[in-house]
Order: sequence, then C-alpha cells, then structure tokens
Amino acid sequence: MTAINHPVVRALYEAHVNHAKALLTGSELFDHLAHTVDADLANAANLTINQVVTRDLIKATAKTYAVDMPMSGGIPELVGDIARAIHAHPIQDETRLSDIVSDQQMREMVSKVVEMRELRERVVHAVLANPLLADMAGDLIYRGIKGYLAQGNAAAKNIPGASALMGLGKSVLSKASPSLEKTLDDGLLAYVRKSTTSTLLSSEKALLSKMDESTLKRVALDVWADIKHRPASSLRQFMSAESLDEAFVVGYEFWRADLRHTKYYSTLIDIGIDSFFDKYGDSTLQHVLDEVGVTRDMILQELHRFAPPVIAALNETGMLEEMIRRQLLPFYRSGAVEAVLAEHLPS
Repeated sequence: MTAINHPVVRALYEAHVNHAKALLTGSELFDHLAHTVDADLANAANLTINQVVTRDLIKATAKTYAVDMPMSGGIPELVGDIARAIHAHPIQDETRLSDIVSDQQMREMVSKVVEMRELRERVVHAVLANPLLADMAGDLIYRGIKGYLAQGNAAAKNIPGASALMGLGKSVLSKASPSLEKTLDDGLLAYVRKSTTSTLLSSEKALLSKMDESTLKRVALDVWADIKHRPASSLRQFMSAESLDEAFVVGYEFWRADLRHTKYYSTLIDIGIDSFFDKYGDSTLQHVLDEVGVTRDMILQELHRFAPPVIAALNETGMLEEMIRRQLLPFYRSGAVEAVLAEHLPS
C-alpha cells in the first residue's frame, strides 16, 4: 500500500514509477547513462577537490578503516585460498619467466638496482662486520689448520725416528703443563678469529671495488639469461603454497595487531593524504580524473559492462521496483503534489 489518498497524486506516483523502471530496463538505458555521465563530467570540471571534501574528512575515513575497524579472520583465510589456487594453477607450468618480464624490463630493473651504491656499501659493510660471519669463517680456518696438522702428523709417521720424536714432544708438553695443549688450541682459535675479523674488514674496499656497476649488471643479466626460459612454476622450489600462506598470515597479523596501531603508521597515512591535497586540493575533479587516466569512454564502457546484468537481476527479483518506489514515495506522500494541484488546477 502506498498510503497516498489523493487519486490524482497516486496516479502520478504510479506513472512516475513506471517511467523510471522503463528508463532503466528499456532500450534508452545507454542514452540515459551517457547523458548522466556527460552532465556529471561537466560538473566535475567546475568543482575542485577542496570544494567537495576536506583533508580532515579523508583522514578520519582512512583512520576508521585502516586503523580502527575490527578485522575478521575471513580476510587471511580468503587470501590463503587465493594464494594456494594461484600457486597450484597449471598456468604456472605454461608460462615462462620471460613471458612475464621482458629482457628490456629486466635490464631497466637491474640498472636501477645496481645504481644504489650507498645501499650496496651498507649491505657489504653490515655483512662483513657481522660477528657471526667472522666466527664461522674463523672456525672453518681453524678446522682447516687442525686438519692440515693432523695430515702432517700422519705423514711424519712414515719417516724413521719422527714418530718417536713427536711422541717425546707430546710427553714433554704434558709433563710441563697438562693443560698446555688445550691452551695452545684455544690460543690458535682466538688468533684465527681475530685475524679473520680484521681480514674481513680490511677486504671491504677490495670487495666493493670488484662489485662495480658493470660487473654486478653483467652477473645479474647472466643469471637472468639462465633462468628466463624456465616456467614460472620453477619458483615453487623457493616457496611452497603452505609457506606462502603462512608468510601472509604472519605479515597480516603483524599489521592487524601491531603496526596499524602505531603512531608511525597513522603519520604515514596523514603524510600521504596531505601530499595529495597539497598537489590536487585546488584542482578540479576533472583534472584529477585526467591525471589518473580515467576518461569518459572508460566510464561508459564499465557502465555498459555492469549496468545491464545488475539491473536485470534487480528487475527479476522485484527489487528494482522496490528501490524506485522507496526513492519516490516520500515526495508523493509529502503533500507537495497536492499543493501544486490546488494552486494550478481549478477546484
């Protein structure tokens, strides 16, 4: 029931509903959409970003969804399902790496990476100055020396009298100090580690001089030439579907529980929004659309793609007419139409 008592007003309401429904479901739909888009674009050319919305409103919205909104467990589950489906899809076997990245693109990426000399120097310094590396290298050298000496002892046994002389030496060392042999081992290990640390640090400049841009670029492109004809599925050996899923979950949980609640994260959002408004705040909406590459033809193309099936589905379920009636009924129930009729038509 429309609850419109005036018969003429009720008839106008029904006519209006039928007209709106026919406009959306008939052959004039695309003309109507094109006319609407043109009118909206004309308005966009006369409105600036600052006239329509403020940076504080955008910051509040961003904070609501990026910081405060509770996140359910459905998101990581969905992403995990998608990741596993992509990981296992046969297209990974059918697609070569060179089908994804061209030689020219790879050359450009490699050139950009090798230009980062400061980053390269910092990485090399951090690696060579790492105590763990020095300890590992020192242990390897120490074991090598011990092995070499052990081989020397075994060879000396074949020399007449040498075996007895070595035994005498060990006997003398043991009598002089039972712990002297272990002390010598510990001293040798300490010396090797100290020497290795010093050698690693002193070799930093030599290593960097060999890691010049041309050398790094040649090595990187040689590696690319070796792997570019391999299928994309070859990357699976580096990360399984389960590892990919788990890596996302770890990253997502870090973002959800910790990162997004930090001042640093909120500040980055504010900086991004301020930068956008500093650049485009006084620009028209049309200029911003042009900057991001959105054209009239693109908008109409998407409307042509989505409008017919969506409207058809709404119409088949009766929702379309319900939506139209919901929009129009308040006006026809307001008494405005009766007032117009009373003013312009004879009683």
